[in-house]
Order: sequence, then C-alpha cells, then structure tokens
Amino acid sequence: KTTAQENMSEISVSASSGLTEDQLDRLAGLERLDALDRRDRRDACAAAEAAAVRLGRLDRLDSFDAEAQGRALLKRLVDECGQEHLVSGWPRDRAASADERRLQSQLLALHRSLAGGLDGYVCRARELLEASRLGRNPL
Repeated sequence: KTTAQENMSEISVSASSGLTEDQLDRLAGLERLDALDRRDRRDACAAAEAAAVRLGRLDRLDSFDAEAQGRALLKRLVDECGQEHLVSGWPRDRAASADERRLQSQLLALHRSLAGGLDGYVCRARELLEASRLGRNPL
C-alpha cells in the first residue's frame, strides 16, 4: 500500500472504531514492538537450540576427557599416595569395568571439589595423623 492508501485506511479504521489518531499511532507502535518481540523470541530459540547441540558435543568430549582424567587420578593416588587399597582385587591389564569407571568418576568429582585436590587431601590427612601420633596438635 502507498502512504496515501495507508492514511485512508487508518482514517476509515479510526472512524469505524472510534479511536483517535494518537491511539492508532500507539497501536501501530505496539504492533511493531510485538513483531520485534516475536522475531527476538524466534532468534533466541534458534540460538538456544544451537547452543544445546554444541553443549551436547562438548559433553561427549568432556566425558572422554573425564574418563582419561579419572584413570590418571586413580593411577596417581595408587602410585604416589599409597592408596593401593582402592584397586586391590582388580585384575591388571584389562579394560575397566563399569564399577571401576564409576569409581574413577566419583574420585574425579571429589578431586575437583576439594581445595588442593584429592591427592592434596591425602597428604594433609597423613600430616595431621603423623602430628597426632607425635602428640602435636595443630589447632
């Protein structure tokens, strides 16, 4: 429509609806805002879907990385921190079972939640036990 046709259309709507020109302008402005809001919501949904896809890919990568980190942490705890009891009874030189992978995952979660990590916790615990054995109270 041309501007003249739009104006004629507005005048006929105004006359038939009893709305003033200011009210019609406000209504047109609200319609424009509604259209922008619909576009923004549509764009936000598309962005959220794309982010979910990327996050799913990252979760898969993180799970592989977390599994390797869990194995490395368990190896460090056994080799460097004297925590052999964690793996006693496990056969060597084979793929980890579901229970072993679950233990590695739990150890990794605990490691990430402790200041200084799980190996730092073991070292601090040993120091405190030794101090207690010697009768020294650090508190």
